[in-house]
Amino acid sequence: MPHDLRAATAHQPPARPTRTASPGLLPERPRFLADLDALRARRTLKWQLGPDTPDRICLGVAEMDLHPPDFLRSALVEAIGLGETGYGLPEAQEAACGRYLAEHHDAQAAGLRCTTDVLTGLRTLMHSGLPPGSPVLVETPVYGDLFTVVREAGLVPVAVPLRRTGGHWQHDWAALATAAREGARGWIVCQPHNPVGRAWTLPELSRAIGVCREHDLLLLSNEVHLPLGMPGRAMPSAFADAAVHGIRAFGLTSASKAFNIPGLKSASVYASERSAHALAELPQSLLGRPGSLGALATVACYGPEGVAWLHTLREELAERVRLVLDELTDLPVRVAAAAPDATYLVWAEAAGEQDARRFAGALERSGIHVLAGETFGGQAFANCFRINAASHPAILRTAFARLRSALG
Repeated sequence: MPHDLRAATAHQPPARPTRTASPGLLPERPRFLADLDALRARRTLKWQLGPDTPDRICLGVAEMDLHPPDFLRSALVEAIGLGETGYGLPEAQEAACGRYLAEHHDAQAAGLRCTTDVLTGLRTLMHSGLPPGSPVLVETPVYGDLFTVVREAGLVPVAVPLRRTGGHWQHDWAALATAAREGARGWIVCQPHNPVGRAWTLPELSRAIGVCREHDLLLLSNEVHLPLGMPGRAMPSAFADAAVHGIRAFGLTSASKAFNIPGLKSASVYASERSAHALAELPQSLLGRPGSLGALATVACYGPEGVAWLHTLREELAERVRLVLDELTDLPVRVAAAAPDATYLVWAEAAGEQDARRFAGALERSGIHVLAGETFGGQAFANCFRINAASHPAILRTAFARLRSALG
């Protein structure tokens, strides 16, 4: 069901009253688990991958080692108590997401609909919006499943490496323009970019919109990590520039990463004016239906308590990232990393093949799982590693102590 984000603050669909933060009360603090046995007992992807050892530490998959915050737990417990495990309705989620995007990321989109998750929405939008076999630009290093989902849509991913100047990542505008002239029909822009954590500025997003206008590219803005900017960092949506309405464009986001609820399956897709009709006409069966609990959780996350909690979470994640960066500099191998603009992910690169082999060997001997660089774009990133910093400080320090010991 389409929803106009610009009317989000005026339109309130029928829904039960939501809890609001009490004036004068401090926001709830995020609670990270320090108990490794409890984490290893979790039946989620992060703690089921990696070395099959009883003392493993998993710092790979992008899940956070958090207790669910009280506002979220209360919403889910209430829903379970009422037996709300049937088919959900989209209106409350659409309105909550629309308000959040407009108020916190300046997004002004022409329509919004629910989907199961970002990859499902992305696959559907590409399959329905581009001719079979069309080339789609994907900037590397990048979350590897984007290559998979492009192929699943019947399209061809075209890797365009980001440019790196010192520790600063940039679009390679010349390479992007060349690929567009050679036949590319779509461009997936990640705001912010996973794994390097680069948050694109509004002028950079505006320039990307200009490239799409010049070459008639379908812009697909993956904004799933959008709420996770480092403290003080502006995080504009691509839909913050009104020029987006003159091109074919879709944005995709979810509360999944920022609030650690990917298993609840709920996301949103929004469109430019030029693409609003196409979004409205998509069958819900192709977009996928969010789970009822996921929709209820999304409403809670985008409410006042959730936004206040998110503010404190970003502060804590910045501390975790600094801890990881400090620990990397203390290793007896040369592994460089820069603080990301956003996300809780640290992209680390060994100085050479020898140091990369030593680091990888130490990870294996220590029972520590991170994601290898090749999964983000092939052998060009063989000396790289993505480390998830969203863990308790004690766990991070334990992991690096083991690494130092294994490195000798």
